Amino acid sequence: MTDFACGCGSPDADHPGSDVDCAEVMAEVWTLLDGECTDESRNRLRQHLENCPGCLREYGVEERIKVLIATKCSGEKAPTGLRERLRVEIRRTTIVRELH
Repeated sequence: MTDFACGCGSPDADHPGSDVDCAEVMAEVWTLLDGECTDESRNRLRQHLENCPGCLREYGVEERIKVLIATKCSGEKAPTGLRERLRVEIRRTTIVRELH
């Protein structure tokens, strides 16, 4: 099991009312950040985060990474020449793999 800053790593150990363990929270954190989890899952994860400072800290790091990626990678496109060279290389790689 993965150790997180809180050190609990298991459900209900130090967080009464939490039915989810730290490893499960961290495995699902991106679905929460992306708004792709169910209402039930979101409620369970948020409840755990409210009661687990270590997981909340890890969640904050993941959230900052997501914002940084969105900020640094949004709107920019590779130059046309680079895109075309990549297409050629991808096609070449695909053809070579199919022949073997």
